[in-house]
Amino acid sequence: MQGDAQAEFKSSVKQWLKSHGLDYRWVAEQCGVSEITVRNWMSQKNIPPLKQQLLERVMVQLPAMQGSAERASVPGVSVNASLSLTIHLAPEMYNRLAERALAAGSTMEQMVAQAITQLLDDAPAGLKTRKVILPAK
Repeated sequence: MQGDAQAEFKSSVKQWLKSHGLDYRWVAEQCGVSEITVRNWMSQKNIPPLKQQLLERVMVQLPAMQGSAERASVPGVSVNASLSLTIHLAPEMYNRLAERALAAGSTMEQMVAQAITQLLDDAPAGLKTRKVILPAK
């Protein structure tokens, strides 16, 4: 019986990805695993329960986030946010932030994480539980 539920869920994930123009690489990024792992889940292995819960949440929340989100138009900054946050900076902007962090005795990653924490200070309690991991330069 559980196999039928997995097969049904996998089918709904595949259909949802196709309807949103997303692929297994995107799922891998959201789940923090490799694309090969996602391909294995979708073809033969079971999706671990925590990853399945994450995917279920993404499938419910992403359309609402995309529909209400206005694209920020800040020169030199590109942001992709779903359940993770990716920021692409123009080299000049990156260097300015790195200099500011150094002057403050911090790393850029610490400075950005602190800024995000400050943004969440007035947010509902549920949002404060998200972990922010920023990649190294």
